[in-house]
Amino acid sequence: MPKERNYNPVQAQRKAEKAKAIKKGKAEQQARRNEKLARRNPARIQQQIDDLKAIKEGGGKLTSHEEQALEALEKDLKAVLKAREALGDKAPQFGHGPPRQGQRGEGVLGKRRRDAEDASSSDSDVPDDVKNIPMPRDTPPPIPKEILDEWYAKRRAKRSADRAPETVQREPEKPSAPVVESKTVYEAKPVVRDLRKEAVSAFMPTAVRMKIEKSKGRAGLLEPEEADKLEKDGYLRAPEAARLQVEPKQMQSYQEGGPHQVTLEEVEDEG
Repeated sequence: MPKERNYNPVQAQRKAEKAKAIKKGKAEQQARRNEKLARRNPARIQQQIDDLKAIKEGGGKLTSHEEQALEALEKDLKAVLKAREALGDKAPQFGHGPPRQGQRGEGVLGKRRRDAEDASSSDSDVPDDVKNIPMPRDTPPPIPKEILDEWYAKRRAKRSADRAPETVQREPEKPSAPVVESKTVYEAKPVVRDLRKEAVSAFMPTAVRMKIEKSKGRAGLLEPEEADKLEKDGYLRAPEAARLQVEPKQMQSYQEGGPHQVTLEEVEDEG
């Protein structure tokens, strides 16, 4: 009773359809495999097996690759015979008729021979308008390498002989002057900086700046002692200090000499 309660007819139908589809797929796969195996020629496989066995029976020794090939051929032969037996009359037949076109042993594989076609066909059945149609020729055989090398050598010799008179007629070229290559040399030298002087000019006290202004003639005059001190400290250059020392001396001599007096004389008119 519990089984009947849990029974689902829809699910059972799906399982049955799935099993049927799987069985059908396996059958189709086996049919395709049998058809593919039946296309192989069992006589050719048997011939390969006999050749390998003949080597082994003749006292020769097969390599490991040939041993594996022999085992694979025997398995393939069994599978091919089984597949042909399963197909029955539908299995393809392999006759021993004349060789197909392009399978002759005396010619090149895949080459077409017109002599056999001409012998089998009669010209009486071909209409005149068809006979007049030009037929393409076969591909010519490759030229041997020796002949090609000889032909190229002759052509090179002929070209060199033709170019020889041209080189004789040309005037000898003057030797050109050697080209002097211009070389650019990049050099990097270290930049030497006097950080003390830069610090003196950058960080200057207000009193020193006022004295320098005086040395330039602004806001009064600078005493020689102050100029010497500025020069000693590095705030003032030597030429400027010398100039400042000369100027007070000139001023002092001017003051000692006193002011210049100018006298005017009256000249009587002679006329």
